[in-house]
Amino acid sequence: MNAEDVLQIAQQQHTTEAPEIVHPELVSLNDPEVCARACAQLLDKIGELPNSLQLKYRLEVLPLIGVYNEWKLRVKLDSVAWFNHWKSLDNEKGLAIKAREYVKAAQNILDNLPPVDYCEHELVDPRRYCFTVGCGYGANCKNGEHVTKGLCGQPIERADGSKPRCTFGIIDEFAITAPDFSFPEFNVSVKRDPARQIMLSPKKHVPNYVLMKDVNTWNTIKTVYTTLSKKINACALEGIAVNFGKWETASAQDESEYALDCHGHFHMHLSRVAVDTLSAIDSWKAIRGRVKHPENYLDKDIHELEVRRLIPLENSVIWGELGSIRKDLADVRATVSALSTTVASLQGTVASLQETVTSLHKETQDDIQKIIDMLNKK
Repeated sequence: MNAEDVLQIAQQQHTTEAPEIVHPELVSLNDPEVCARACAQLLDKIGELPNSLQLKYRLEVLPLIGVYNEWKLRVKLDSVAWFNHWKSLDNEKGLAIKAREYVKAAQNILDNLPPVDYCEHELVDPRRYCFTVGCGYGANCKNGEHVTKGLCGQPIERADGSKPRCTFGIIDEFAITAPDFSFPEFNVSVKRDPARQIMLSPKKHVPNYVLMKDVNTWNTIKTVYTTLSKKINACALEGIAVNFGKWETASAQDESEYALDCHGHFHMHLSRVAVDTLSAIDSWKAIRGRVKHPENYLDKDIHELEVRRLIPLENSVIWGELGSIRKDLADVRATVSALSTTVASLQGTVASLQETVTSLHKETQDDIQKIIDMLNKK
C-alpha cells in the first residue's frame, strides 16, 4: 500500500466516522523506521486539511488489546473544530447522529476505566516548598535548590507574531536519573500532575512535528519501551500521546499566544504495574505516588463537543422535526376537514337518492296496482 492509498483511506475514515484519522496499518515499537514513516504520512495528511482543523490535534500511539507489540496510530482532531467544519458540508441530522455516536463511544471508554488503587508512596511535588520563578511557582525558592535547570532559551515564534524565549525545562525532582535512561539527545522526566506517565523531551529545541518523523526519536522510544517492559516482564506502556498547536502549548491563556514551534515532548503512559515496580528503585523516585490515570483528554473533549455544539444542534434538529410534524398534522387536519365535507356532501346525496328511490318505488307499486285492478275488471 503506497502513501497515497494510506492517505485516501485515512481521509475516508475521518469524514465518515469520527473526529480522528487512523492509520490503516499497524506498527511495532520495535521498528523505528516504520513508526517514523507512518507518522510522517499522518502529519502530511494533517497539512492537507483545512486550517481550522490544524490549530490543535494530537497524535496517539495505542496498543491493540490482547495483541502483543502491535500498535495503531491515530490523529485525534479537536472535536469542536471538526464539528464546525463538517456542519457546513453535511446535513444537520446526519452530523448530529455521527457526533452522538462518537460521544457515546468515548463515554463508554471513560466509564470502563478501572478505579485507582491505593498507593503507599508519597507524591514527589516540589510545589510544597519551591516558589522560584524559574520553577514556575513564584518567589522564595528553598536556597535556590529547586530552580528548573536546563531552561531551553531558544527564541520561538508565537501565533501572535511575538518571539519570546522558550522556558521549557525540567525541575530537579522530576528528572529520572536511572543510568539506563540517560540518552545523549533526550531527557526523561515526570510531570507535575500525579498521573502515571513519563515525559520524553529533546535536550535541544526541536518541535514535535520534526521529532515524530525522525528515526532517532523512535529508536529512543524503542529503548524506553523495551527496557521498561523487561523490568516488569510485561508491556510497560499503555500509550504515547503527542500534542500539536494549541494543545501543545497548554499553558497559553490567550489563544493567540500558543507557540508555532513549541519545545517537543512526548507523553508516555505507564501501566500501574510499571509504576509500582519502578517506585521501588531510588533512581526512579520521581515516579512515586503518580498512579492516577494519564489524561486521555476524552472527558473534556466530549464535554466541549456535547455542550457547545451537539446539544444545540440536536435541539435544533428536534425543533425542526417538530415543526415538520406540526406541518404534517396541519396537512392531516386539512385533509380530514376536506374529507368530512366530502362525506357530508355524500351523505346528502345518499339521502336524496334514498328519497328518489322511495318515491320511484311507491310510483311503481301504484302503477302495478292499477294494472292488477284493470285486469281484474276484465
